[in-house]
Amino acid sequence: MRLEEEAQSILNRLVSVPFEECYPLSREFSDMPTTAGLYALRHREHGILYIGLAIALRRRFRDGGHKAFLWALLDCYSPYDLRIAVELLTIQTFQQGDLLETRMIQSAKPRYNVRKK
Repeated sequence: MRLEEEAQSILNRLVSVPFEECYPLSREFSDMPTTAGLYALRHREHGILYIGLAIALRRRFRDGGHKAFLWALLDCYSPYDLRIAVELLTIQTFQQGDLLETRMIQSAKPRYNVRKK
C-alpha cells in the first residue's frame, strides 16, 4: 500500500472509532497502550483537534502532559468532550511513522497541529 493510501486508511479508522470507545482523559492513562502508535485528540462534536505520533503512547500522555490538551482547555472545551483515538503501529522505522503522521495532518488539517512541511 502506498504511503498516502495507508495514511488515509489510518485517518479513516481514527475518525470512525465511536467516541465512547476512545480513551478518556485521565491522570495515569492506565488503559492506554504502551506501544508505538498514531493518535488523534478528538472532540465529541468538532472532530479531530490534533494528530500525533508516539513511540510509547501511555508515556506520551502521562509524563508531562500534552500541549494540545492545554490549548483545548484554554479554548474552553470540556475534558468530558475530549478523547483519544489510537492506531497501534508496527512500523519499521520512526521515519515511516513520521511520514504517515505528516500525510494525515496534511489531509485532516487539525486545529492544534503546527503545520509540517
